[in-house]
Amino acid sequence: MIELLVAASFVSLPRLAPVLERFSQLGKLIWLGEDSSTVASNLPAAPRVAGVAELEAGSRLILLVAPPAEEIVDEDGHVLRVIERHSIAVAGSEAALIVDDFAQLELLAEIHNYPGFRQLLQCRGWTASDFRSAVLDRYGTAIEALRTQRRAAIFGAQRLGEEVVESLRASGIVPIAFVDNSPGKQGLSISGLPVLSLSEISDKSIPFVIATTRFASSITRQLAHEGFFHILPYSVMSLVDEPRYPDEIPYVGIQQDFAEHWARYFGLFLALSDDKSRDVLDGLIHYRLSYDSLMADAVADEYARQYFDAELIEFDGADVFVDLGGYDGDTAEKFIQYSGGFYTKIYVFEPDKNLLRRAVGRLQAYKAVEFVPAGAYSRDGELRFAASGRTNGAISDVGELVIPVRKLDSTISEAPSLIKMDIEGAETEALLGAANLLRTFRPKLAIAAYHYAPDLWRLVEVVREINPTYRFYLRHYSETGLESVIYAV
Repeated sequence: MIELLVAASFVSLPRLAPVLERFSQLGKLIWLGEDSSTVASNLPAAPRVAGVAELEAGSRLILLVAPPAEEIVDEDGHVLRVIERHSIAVAGSEAALIVDDFAQLELLAEIHNYPGFRQLLQCRGWTASDFRSAVLDRYGTAIEALRTQRRAAIFGAQRLGEEVVESLRASGIVPIAFVDNSPGKQGLSISGLPVLSLSEISDKSIPFVIATTRFASSITRQLAHEGFFHILPYSVMSLVDEPRYPDEIPYVGIQQDFAEHWARYFGLFLALSDDKSRDVLDGLIHYRLSYDSLMADAVADEYARQYFDAELIEFDGADVFVDLGGYDGDTAEKFIQYSGGFYTKIYVFEPDKNLLRRAVGRLQAYKAVEFVPAGAYSRDGELRFAASGRTNGAISDVGELVIPVRKLDSTISEAPSLIKMDIEGAETEALLGAANLLRTFRPKLAIAAYHYAPDLWRLVEVVREINPTYRFYLRHYSETGLESVIYAV
C-alpha cells in the first residue's frame, strides 16, 4: 500500500539504512535514478526506475526520498515527497510529508495494519464532497427511511433534542416522541412531545435521530441491541441538511481537512511518541471518515483522567498548574486531588464572570489559587466573547460581551510545570502567547485538540515550532470526536 522510492544518491545516509532494509524485506523498495550497479552491494537490492513516469499509479502511495533540488513530475498524484524538517525546502511544502528524520519512515512500513489510515489512503485524491458522500452512503438506508416515512423518534430529551424537533418539523417530518434513559425525564412533555423509555417504542422500523454527541456510541449500541435499525447520529443529520442541523464541535470542516491536508495526518502519525498514541489517532481518523462512534469509543480512556494521563503527567509536590478555560473550577479541583494537595500555585483563567464566580466558590477552601478574569490569547487586549454559561463559551466576532485577553508570557510570574488548555478553539493563539514560557521552562502541556478539524495535527506543529524538544502523545476521552487531548511533555 505504501512503497518507498529512494534516489540512489541517498544510499549512504546512515539514518536511512534500517528504513531501506525494512521496506526491502516487504518488497516495497524502489531505487530512483542511477543504474542499480552503483548501489552499494551491502544495501538492499530493489528494482530501479529512471523516473516517476515509469511507475504505475494504482492505489498505492509512493514516498519519495530524493534531493530537494531534483524536479519530479507526478501527474497522477500518487507520489508524496518526504522532506526532513531542518531542510530549507520545508517552506511551501504543503503537498509533502514533513519528518524530523528519515528514520521515522520505518513506522510507515506497517501502516496497512491501521484500518483508519488504510481507508484514508484509499480516499487519497478525494474532494470534500467525496468524503461527505461516503458518510451519507454508509447511512443511506436510514436516511431513506426518514425521507419516506416522514417521521422520527428523537433520542435525547435535552437542548439539542429540542433543536432537532424544530428542524424535523420545519422539513415536514413528524417527530413522534423523545426517548431518554433518565427516569426523571420520562413522563414529561417537552416541545409538545412525550418523553418515553425505549421499551415504550414497539415499532423497530422507526428512524431514530440521536440528539447527543457525547453518548452516541452507548445509544447506538442500545438501539441496535433492542432491534432498531434506522439509526442516525446528529452528526450525520448535519451532512444531510447542514442549514437545519448545524455542525457541532468537532465536526466542522472534517471533510475539507481530509481533502486538503491528508498528508498532515501521516506526519502526525510519525510525530507521536508511542504506539498507544498512534492507535488513538487511527481510531479517530476511522471515526471521522465513517461517523461511526464505535471507532472513537474503542480508543477512549477513562474520562476522569482527562488532562492528567497517569502515564504522562507526574506530580512533584511543587507544581505550578495553569488552567486555561477554568470553567467552574472542576479541572483545578481534579489537579488538587491527583497531586494530593501538594503544589505551589494554581492559576485559573476564565473570562465568563458567572463561571468564574462558581470557580471561586468551589475552590475557596484550597491554598494558593489565583483567579484571572480573562481569556488566554496571543496578545494583551480585548476581544468579543460569546458566553454560554456552559463549557463552550468562546471568543467570537459576534459575541455579545467584550472580555480582556492576556498572554501567559505577561501574566505568569512563576515557572509553570503543567498548562492545560481547553478554550474552544483559541488554543493556537494561547500557545503563541506563551512562547517564551514554553522555550524557557518547557512546561508539560495538555491541549484540547478537537475544536477545529485540523487541530489534531496543527497544534503539534505550533508547539514544535516554538520548542522542538517536546515529545507528543495523543489520548481520547469520549464516545465520539469530543475530548481529544494532545500531551506535549
